[in-house]
Amino acid sequence: MEQTAPADLLDGIGNRDFARIEGCFAPDAVLRALTPHRLRERQGPREIADQYRFWLAGLDDFELLAAETEPVADRTRIRYRFRGRDPAKGWQENEHTAYAELSGNAIAALNLSCAGFRPAGPRS
Repeated sequence: MEQTAPADLLDGIGNRDFARIEGCFAPDAVLRALTPHRLRERQGPREIADQYRFWLAGLDDFELLAAETEPVADRTRIRYRFRGRDPAKGWQENEHTAYAELSGNAIAALNLSCAGFRPAGPRS
């Protein structure tokens, strides 16, 4: 069975595989990410993958805690929660909920909301 771009995106996030993340997006894809600090807008697969690199690459002991996709009419909801240890801030946890517009088997637009990196204790 062929995997979909939203499922590939979750696999890429879980493995911090930024080339795989980049490969999920159409050439003219747009990311709109509302974070607690500001709205971030990125265009094209490379810029979008670089945004994920900014969020995920610096975390030690990274772990994807939950991940799911679900169709919502003509879009796909993508939700995932992750944690890791920031060298300066300690253990952090975050969740993203996004809605993807697909073009074929590529993500053409991703509108994402971010819970923000929240202090968390080590996993027991």
